[in-house]
Amino acid sequence: MLIFSILIKKLVIKIILLLCLFTLSTVAAAQDRFRINNDKGKFILPFDLVNNLVIVPMEINGLELSFLVDTGVDATILFSLGNQDTLDLKNTESILLKGLGEDEPIKAMKSSGNEIKLGEAVNKNLVLYLVFDHPLDLSNRMGIPVHGIIGYDLFRDFVVEIDYSGKRLVLYDPNSYETRQCRNCDELDLIFHRNKPYINISGTINGKTMPLSFLVDSGSADAVWLFGNKEGIELPEKFFRDFLGYGITGSVYGARSRIDGINFGNYELPLVTASFPDSLYYKGIETYEKRNGSIGSQVLSRFQLTVDYPGKKIRFKPNKNFGDPFEYDMSGVVVAHDGFTVIKDILRNPLALRDEDKNQTIAGNIVYRNSYELKFSLEPQYKIVEIRPDSPASRAGLEKNDILLKINGKSSFKFTLSQITNLLSSKEGKKIKLLIERNGIEKTVVFFLERNL
Repeated sequence: MLIFSILIKKLVIKIILLLCLFTLSTVAAAQDRFRINNDKGKFILPFDLVNNLVIVPMEINGLELSFLVDTGVDATILFSLGNQDTLDLKNTESILLKGLGEDEPIKAMKSSGNEIKLGEAVNKNLVLYLVFDHPLDLSNRMGIPVHGIIGYDLFRDFVVEIDYSGKRLVLYDPNSYETRQCRNCDELDLIFHRNKPYINISGTINGKTMPLSFLVDSGSADAVWLFGNKEGIELPEKFFRDFLGYGITGSVYGARSRIDGINFGNYELPLVTASFPDSLYYKGIETYEKRNGSIGSQVLSRFQLTVDYPGKKIRFKPNKNFGDPFEYDMSGVVVAHDGFTVIKDILRNPLALRDEDKNQTIAGNIVYRNSYELKFSLEPQYKIVEIRPDSPASRAGLEKNDILLKINGKSSFKFTLSQITNLLSSKEGKKIKLLIERNGIEKTVVFFLERNL
């Protein structure tokens, strides 16, 4: 049985990132590998960075799409095409997916024999899985087009440098890759279970230092997820209940807290935010028996990483983000992209005649031109999709499905979703003034950001 997992969490607004642990009922067929089409043995692939998540362009059977790069999955998954043309998928068959969430397994499609182009590399026989007729939409949660997720199929064929600061991947042919001398670098062994990578580190929880076995999950926007009541892991006294993410089979809830810290190799990270999903969401999900949780992009993005699946190593050195504090959203809302709205703008016509020019004539007629012209444009619209009880936003009267019109006096469409997320996590005590629309009625709501823990 092939099992793969996707852990995203509150993407965009912390966003949501999305925790999805998928179980497939079929075994993947043998696949060809990615081949680099140059004589350098490497290539550079720029990426978009959204809430510390890596988004790359990828072409499937001639159609260019965008994919989340996620070490926590062992299959390539396609969620939607959005407004793209129809994709020609090869050799399809129906399957069921079961994972973290509240609902029943959903229908999906397995497709083999697809040609994939990733930068200067090609794979001519990739198996992928299409999830259809499902409300999960990564694009709305992240604010940019995201059509799917790729993990093991990429990392098994390359040594991958992830430069979060420079927003680029450097992908090497493992047969010609040579480890370079690196000042301030450290490394950890990768342990593989069903094609997913795990690391052994240590952490301190409730004053007790203990070994931890974590899934390495670059597709999670959180710092760490911990499975409570396993190997002595207990939820700290201070915590709050929250929506943790939306998976392929429904919403995931649990507790958010803060642990004393973790040791990532020789590097110590103090006061790390930690999510504790309710046990009913992971109970019965087959995984590595020693696993205590996952380590996500809030930790990984503080380093320049070299992920070496063939060599079973992950190397890392701190980047400019290493010393940033770990913080939760301080508002209590999850915001998502909600399509587009038509914006009317009145512009002064640069060709308008001055008043003193109006007496001039052409062929005996007075010349008049409109001084203003109307401009219409499609701009992104945002709405509240989750709200935490007793949060600053909840106490101020915000509700799910409220449409954001203005944020601190600025039209909401002038923000990206990432900018909204960052604003709502920016500084304790910061004033947030929102103009919202609810059932066709506009309303102003004011609250102040509060640090949860």
